[in-house]
Amino acid sequence: MKKEKWHQLGLLVAIVALVTGMGAFPAQAKSAAKTKTVTFGQLTNKNPKRLAAIRQAARQQILKQKHAKGSKVAAVYKVKLPRHMNKKATLTAKGLRMNLLANSFKVKQITIPYTQLKGKVLNRYLPKANRTKAVKTTKMVALTFDDGPDKTLTPRLLKTLKKYKVHATFFETGQNVSRYPQISRAVLAGGNELGNHSWNHPDFNRIGTAKTVSQITRTNRAIYQATGTLPQYVRPPYGNITAAEGRAVEQPIIRWSVDSRDWAYLNKNKDINEVMKDTRGGDIILMHDIHSQSVAAAPTIIKRLKAKGYKLVTVSQLLNNQALPGLQYFGAHDYRTVGK
Repeated sequence: MKKEKWHQLGLLVAIVALVTGMGAFPAQAKSAAKTKTVTFGQLTNKNPKRLAAIRQAARQQILKQKHAKGSKVAAVYKVKLPRHMNKKATLTAKGLRMNLLANSFKVKQITIPYTQLKGKVLNRYLPKANRTKAVKTTKMVALTFDDGPDKTLTPRLLKTLKKYKVHATFFETGQNVSRYPQISRAVLAGGNELGNHSWNHPDFNRIGTAKTVSQITRTNRAIYQATGTLPQYVRPPYGNITAAEGRAVEQPIIRWSVDSRDWAYLNKNKDINEVMKDTRGGDIILMHDIHSQSVAAAPTIIKRLKAKGYKLVTVSQLLNNQALPGLQYFGAHDYRTVGK
């Protein structure tokens, strides 16, 4: 009887071990199933502008992964990244994993978080939390401010935005960012976003592609040095940029649909009237945070727009995170190929 009991006990232990092992195996299989090999053609529906957006996100990830200093920003644009739709990558639980060719960063592989690929990769390849959804822009407008940061006026404007619980997009010049990096950090800390407005405000149409790229890269470096983040967007001074420059830059170009002409008026009331008479849902409003009159006009503009039922958002929110390199955006539903 004792032998029989011991035999039954041993059999029970074996069954428990087997069941436990079987319970673990499906979990491992489930984990393995989270990875899937795809081509960039699948991810982008063979859209080269989407692929350029993935390259843009990859550059940010390389810098982040290496904890790179600002001095390495120029080098990241020399890293060879996928340009052919048949190249492959892997969807993982953490993001899109890509293998890299030999590069100066000595990085063999990166994983771009899905949060950085929203609007760049087709929705079906993204987790539900990172997919774009249709948004109504009939009561949305984006306030944008150029030429800062200014030592005194930009902090004053940030206080106004915080008071009225709205956010804006700031297109900053590299030379000013390098002077006041703490203010650029404050812009982001307030929930706003930063864009590239060249190094020292030249007319890109007059300086040529090579110098334009240098202006933008130098400013990207200044913004990265100040904030640890590459700016997503470029706003060319005077709105001028050629098709060749747009292709070389590989960042979405942001224009505007409402020009406050605050730089010409330098008059608070005229600034307010100009914005209010022209603004409609889906508009991008151009102002400057280097003029005291413009900053003084901001509270009234915000209050009046809100009274009309408008929600003031960042450019990314207005464009539903779907802006792509090679295109220039004038408003929520008005975009064209760069140079046209």
